[in-house]
Amino acid sequence: MTKTPNLKQSTLLQLYARAAAPCRDYYGLTITNSCISINAWKITHGPHVMPKQKICLLEDVIQDKFLQEEIKNIFGGNVFDYIMDLGNKKRKLENLPTALFLNILKYLRANDVLKLMQTNKIFFELCNTELVWLMMFQKILNRSPSIEEKRMALEYGWREVLKKRMAYIRKVFNENKQQKKKQLADPTRNKKVVKAK
Repeated sequence: MTKTPNLKQSTLLQLYARAAAPCRDYYGLTITNSCISINAWKITHGPHVMPKQKICLLEDVIQDKFLQEEIKNIFGGNVFDYIMDLGNKKRKLENLPTALFLNILKYLRANDVLKLMQTNKIFFELCNTELVWLMMFQKILNRSPSIEEKRMALEYGWREVLKKRMAYIRKVFNENKQQKKKQLADPTRNKKVVKAK
């Protein structure tokens, strides 16, 4: 007896892709611990067509060669390998439980997390979350966020808050640098005026 797929579990990953030209179709992929859901918006048949959804257990994906090829063609080899590893219960860095993955990221430098994001689509999606950007904020600025920053994050997200703070820091740094250059260029500013008796 086959289990019924349950998408109400916690989502491990959500990806979106566009079909290769000249096709304009869009695809969405949701991956949980035990199943995947593929949504297909067939734009070529008109913009108002409802998406078609296919929900499949991971163990069924392992057996379904046609679905494997579809995933590989639409989402790429990295996503395909990720799904196959999940289905075969192979433990790798990218398919560790979320809490464990985040715990590992805590020990990396901010620059290393940014490099990890650039390795492939899976790591980009896993690291491009609010929890990771909050962690990056704390690592880079070496402090906890203020109440004002928390409010900003609710509206814009932690990535944007970090970008704004970094832009402000660069601006202040450049202003201070310019001020020091002016002081060094004008030697009379630094000398104390001695009054004659």
